[in-house]
Amino acid sequence: MAWVIFILGCGRENDFIYDVPAEFELYIDRFIEEAKARGRDITIDNLILKKDSSLPLLYCAVSNTISQKNDVQKIISINVPYCWQNDVQLEAMIFHELGHCILGRVHDNSAMPKGDPKTIMYPDNITVYSPCVYFTGSGCDLSYRRPYYVDELFNPLTPVPDWAK
Repeated sequence: MAWVIFILGCGRENDFIYDVPAEFELYIDRFIEEAKARGRDITIDNLILKKDSSLPLLYCAVSNTISQKNDVQKIISINVPYCWQNDVQLEAMIFHELGHCILGRVHDNSAMPKGDPKTIMYPDNITVYSPCVYFTGSGCDLSYRRPYYVDELFNPLTPVPDWAK
């Protein structure tokens, strides 16, 4: 009887899967590099990233968990047809979802003084640091905002940048 308790009490390691299509691997690697550049050592070996045409059109992507813990298989489902118009918007969308399932970040509707989203964790906005998709004048290129939004993703206490004051 003691051996049954011993076997049942010694649970085996979780059999998590890492399965990311090659077309999205660059963004996972970039997330890890950005974390490292900010002093965060992150390993992602428990992630399934998949295309999912069954998602409601309202959602470009969803994560199955909001947690820093590595106690559940983490799954990001990306809506197809694609919701993004360039690779920068795709990066912002994947970083947002990794914010949920790797960093444990929740949605944040906060705005900065000029009305811009305070965080990449703002729901339903993958254009926070996007370059112009269609040329509409000099104000459409937001790529200069990327350093702030990536800093804030890894450190929510990042001060408001001058361009948002």
